[in-house]
Amino acid sequence: MFKKTFIIAITLLCGVLSGAPLQPAEAAEAFPDVPSNHWAYSTIQWAIDNDVVNGYPDGTFRPSQNVSEAEFLVMFIRAFDELPKVTKMTHWADPAYLYAEEKNWPTMGAGSHELRSKAISREQVAEIIAGASGVNFLGTDAIQYLLNTELSKGKVDATIDGYKGADFLTRAEAVQFIKNLKDKGLRELQKRPELPTPKNQMPKPKDDANLPAKVREVKAKMEEVVSEKYPGFIVSTVEDRVIVTKGTKGADRLYASFNIATTKGGLDQVIAFRATKDESIKLAVEMLKAVGVPVKDDFFDTLKEAAQTGKESEHKVGNRELLVSPHPTNANHITIYIVK
Repeated sequence: MFKKTFIIAITLLCGVLSGAPLQPAEAAEAFPDVPSNHWAYSTIQWAIDNDVVNGYPDGTFRPSQNVSEAEFLVMFIRAFDELPKVTKMTHWADPAYLYAEEKNWPTMGAGSHELRSKAISREQVAEIIAGASGVNFLGTDAIQYLLNTELSKGKVDATIDGYKGADFLTRAEAVQFIKNLKDKGLRELQKRPELPTPKNQMPKPKDDANLPAKVREVKAKMEEVVSEKYPGFIVSTVEDRVIVTKGTKGADRLYASFNIATTKGGLDQVIAFRATKDESIKLAVEMLKAVGVPVKDDFFDTLKEAAQTGKESEHKVGNRELLVSPHPTNANHITIYIVK
């Protein structure tokens, strides 16, 4: 009996010391060190709901603890794919390192259990993510790739210095980083090429500087909304439009847009492109708020009724006037004109 108890105790202790996230949880509030007012509460809840993270054997999550390379790899892979089965494990993260080896990702701990438990730097994270995106960039080139593709906006700002490659990630920051990748459109974990990617193949940065100020403002606000409430959706710009899409192919990926007036006397527009789906209408309401129209959440009901009846209607919202105009033959398309 003593021997069995001793073995169990050692097993749990090793789990704590190695950082192995062993204990599942159903809600972020189950962790006493993640109160509901914690900045990453909703993100940690997302990670729990999607089987990305677990807690420690003592019931904590330790959001402020630096994330180890092994922990980051496990979180990252589980957010996008399944870990492989390993019959004889010598370390709790063996499945993640086997996966990384098959994908040719750069890791410190491939041949060292000790290095697996070391904190991972933001630069090393950039190298892994670049590799998982199908390119072979290292160091500041990997950071530049993340910034240019908008997979990261940096820690301080969207520059190599502002990315803070030498800094470590906390466990909460790691979860947020991974969620941001999904929100920005990373869908499939790829194999890193054997040879370095030529620098002339570095994607060009997406330049918002030439966009109208109103478009930049609406885009920034919608990015915050989508990041918090609509996982899987992507905010981008096309010419003078802000668009919210889901998926990567086909016309059905477009859910909502904000179109700035392009002619003198023209009207700004918010469009729900899939108005038979609640998400599209809700995004149109969020877009109106981002534009500065003080609509309430129940404006959703007004737009949904318009989609069902096809009837045009006018609305006074604060000091703004709106014209809700369903397409006469397509219930999937509602245009909200911002008259003034």
